[in-house]
Amino acid sequence: MRNRFLQTTCIAAMAVSGLIATQAVAQEAQAQDAPSARGGINEIIVTAQRKEESLQDAAIAIDAVGGNDLVARGIGQAENLTKAVPALTITNGGGSNTSIFIRGVGNITNSSYNDPAVAPSYDGVVMARAAGAFGASFYDLERVEVLKGPQGILYGRNATGGAINVIPAKPQLGDFSGGFSVSMGNYDAVSAQGHVNLPIGENAALRIAATHDVHDGYNRDGSDDLDRSGLRAQLLFQPTDRLSIRVGGDWTHVGGIGAGYSYVGNYTNSADGYVFTSSGLGKSEGLYTDAANAYRQTVLGAPGFGFLSAIEDQQFTDNTYWGLNAEIKYETGIGDLTLIPAYRKTKAESRFYGPAFNTAYTNESDEQFSTELRLSGTAGMFDYVVGAYYFDENIDNLGVYNQEFVLPIQHYTHKTTSYAGFGQLTAHLTDRFRLIGGLRYTHDKKSIDGLINNFITFCGSAASVITPPDSFANGCAADGALPRYPTLTSTGDTVNWLISNGYIASDSTDEAAYQLYDLTSGSGQILKTYYPVVKSGSFSKLTWKAGVEFDAAEDSLLYATVESGYRAGGFQLSEGTPSYKPEFITAFTLGSKNRFFNNAVQLNLEAFYWKYKDQQINYFTYSGGVLVNQIDNAGKAEIKGFDVDLTAKPWWATTLTAKVQYLDTVYKDLTLTTASPRDNINCPSSVAGVDGSTTILAFDCSGKPLLFSPKWTVNLGVEQVVPLGDALELVASAQTAWRDKQWGAFEYLDFEKIPAYWTSDANLTLRMPDKGFAISAFVNNIEDKRRMSSPQYSPIGFAVARYTAPRTYGLRLSADF
Repeated sequence: MRNRFLQTTCIAAMAVSGLIATQAVAQEAQAQDAPSARGGINEIIVTAQRKEESLQDAAIAIDAVGGNDLVARGIGQAENLTKAVPALTITNGGGSNTSIFIRGVGNITNSSYNDPAVAPSYDGVVMARAAGAFGASFYDLERVEVLKGPQGILYGRNATGGAINVIPAKPQLGDFSGGFSVSMGNYDAVSAQGHVNLPIGENAALRIAATHDVHDGYNRDGSDDLDRSGLRAQLLFQPTDRLSIRVGGDWTHVGGIGAGYSYVGNYTNSADGYVFTSSGLGKSEGLYTDAANAYRQTVLGAPGFGFLSAIEDQQFTDNTYWGLNAEIKYETGIGDLTLIPAYRKTKAESRFYGPAFNTAYTNESDEQFSTELRLSGTAGMFDYVVGAYYFDENIDNLGVYNQEFVLPIQHYTHKTTSYAGFGQLTAHLTDRFRLIGGLRYTHDKKSIDGLINNFITFCGSAASVITPPDSFANGCAADGALPRYPTLTSTGDTVNWLISNGYIASDSTDEAAYQLYDLTSGSGQILKTYYPVVKSGSFSKLTWKAGVEFDAAEDSLLYATVESGYRAGGFQLSEGTPSYKPEFITAFTLGSKNRFFNNAVQLNLEAFYWKYKDQQINYFTYSGGVLVNQIDNAGKAEIKGFDVDLTAKPWWATTLTAKVQYLDTVYKDLTLTTASPRDNINCPSSVAGVDGSTTILAFDCSGKPLLFSPKWTVNLGVEQVVPLGDALELVASAQTAWRDKQWGAFEYLDFEKIPAYWTSDANLTLRMPDKGFAISAFVNNIEDKRRMSSPQYSPIGFAVARYTAPRTYGLRLSADF
C-alpha cells in the first residue's frame, strides 16, 4: 500500500508541476494523430475494415495508436504495445519465438509449424511468423491497429484471437520533407531514426526510412540487449486519378545476445511429491554468469543422475528479415480494385538457453508468398467487399535442444498453402441503421517432412530412467563415464563424437525406432531414437459474421456483432501424436462509441463474450513412449468481460485518458496428460493408463483461467501543454498501467503466477508547436521494478523466468523539416 501511495502521489505531482511530457515530431503523413493547436480530441483514421474511416466510426473492437504517440511513449518494440492496449500481451521466449495473446487467446510459440492465434500484418500483408512482422517494422509508422476478437472475414489468414496491423508512413505526392529522432540513455542506449520524402515529378514520390537501435543487456550475463538495424523504401506512382501503384521493400537485421532468463529455483521429486528450492539469485542475474553457473552445478540432472555442468557458450541472435510488397489500386466503374502481392524471406540463426538448456541452437529459413485481390464499392443501399486470397509458406528448420544427458536433434521442412474467398455486405436500411453480413471460405493444406533423433544417457540401464542409483556420487555420473553432450547439429556428428571420445565402441547403421548402445565403461546405456514424421493433410472452414449498427446521435454509434473464427490444425515433430486439430471461437460483442461536449469527451464501451473450443496449446506431455513438448487441443473455454475507454480534454491544453478492461476467463474442459518426471502439474490427477512400466497421468485443470488473462487491467495517462510564447511550448505527460495477477504457463505452479503490478512512464518535451525541433527527457518504469513477463518450467527441473526492462531514461532530439 505504501509503494502504491508513493507512486500515485509521484505521478500526480509530476502531472501538476509539468515535469513530464510527450515527445512530438509532427509529420504531415501522420497528421491524424498530431497534437491539435486549439481543437478537441484528435481523429485517428484506420483501415481495419478495408476502407478508410475514423476510429470512432469503425463498429468493431479495435485499439489504434498513432505513429507519433508510439515514439512519445517509447514503444519501439512490439512487446511494449501493452502500454497502449490493455487486452494485449506479447512475449519473447528466446531465439525467434514471439508469442501474442489477446484476452487469453493466443499460443506459446515454441515451433514455427504452429500458426499464430493473433495474426500480425505489416503494410497490409499478413505475416506467417510474428518475429518477422515485428522485427522489421517498428519505425516511421503511420499507426498500429489492434483488432480484438476473431478475424475470419476480411483478413488474409484466419485468426481466433485478433490481429495486429503495423502500418508504415507512406510517400506523399508533391511533398519534400524529412525528419529524424536521436536518443541516448542508460545501458548505453542509442536510437537513431530518420526518414525523407522526395517528390519525383507531379505523379510520383519516394519515401526512405532507416533505423538503428542498440542498448546493453539488462541482465548481468549481457542478455536482454538490443542490436537492430532497418531500412525501408517505398515508391508511389499515380499516373492517373484512378490508378495508384505503391511498391515497397524493407530489410532488417536483429543481432546481439538476445532474450534472457534467470533462475527462480528448481524442483526435485521426493516421496512427498515435488519440492521447490529457491535459487537465491536476483531477477537480473541471467543464466550465463559465474553465480548462475555455480547454482546450476548444484542441481542433479536425469536420467544420467549427475550434477549439471556450467553453460560454456554465450548465446547469440542473428536474424535477417527482408521483403517486397506492392499495393495497386484502380477505380473501376463498379468499385475500387486492390491487388496486394508480397514476398517475405527470413533467415534466423540463434543459440539460446531458453528453459535452462545447455544450450539450444536453431537455424531456420522461412519463405512466404501471398497475393490478395479485392473489390469494394457501393451498389444502391449496399456497400460491399469481395475478394480472394492465396498464401504459400515454406520452412526449413534445424533445432538442437541440449539438456546435457539428453540431446534432441530435429530437422524438418514444413509447407503451407492456403486459398480463401471472402465477402462482406453492409445494407443501409436507413440513414442511421445498418445490417452487416460476411462469409469466408478457407482451405488450408499443410505438410511436414521431418526427423527426430534423441540421444538419451542413462546411469545404469534405460529401464531405470525414473529411479536414480543409490549412490550416484560414486557411480557412473560422477566418474566421467557418462557423456555430457556438446551442442552437435547432426546425428552422424554426435555418434562420431561418442566413438572418438571412447563412450561407445562403434555405430550400427540400423535406423530402427530405438537403438541401445552399451557404454564402454559398463556404467550405463545410451538410447538413440529415430523417428521420422512425414504427414500431410487439409483443413477447411466457412467462417461468418453478422452485425448491426445504429447511429444513436451524430457522434454516438451503437453496434452488436457475432463472428466466428478458425485456426487450422497441423502437423508436428512429436512421437506418437504427429497431428493436432483446428481450433474454433465464436465471439459476441456489444459496443458503443461516443463523443460529447463539442468533441471534448470520448467514451467507448465494449462488452464481450467468447466461446472457445479446441484451443491449440503447447506443453510437455507423454507421447509415443517418450516425454515431448507438443501441441495438443485443450477442450472448451469461456471468455467474458468489458472495456471502458475514456479520453477527455477539459481544455485544449489538457488531455486525460483512462482505459479499463475487466476479463473473466475459465477452462470448462482442460485435461493435460503426461508422466513422471514431467508430472509436476498443479491440478487434480488420475491414472489415465499404463504404457509398459510407465504410468500415464491425466490432470484435470478445468476451472483454471486462460494464460495471460489478468482480471483487471488499467491504463491511465495525462498530458499538459504549457505555451511559452508563440515559438515554443512545454509538453508534460505521464502514463501508468496496472495489470492484475495472471498465469504464464500450463503447469499452474506457484512461480508461474505473475504477480500484479503498476508500471509508470514520464516525458518532458520542449518543442516548436508546428514542426521544427524538439528536445525531450524521458523515463520508463519509474518504479524500477523488473516484473515477470514469461515464466517457464524447464524439462530438466528448473523454474526460470524472463523479466521486463528495469528503469530506463535518456534524452531525445527530434526535428522535422
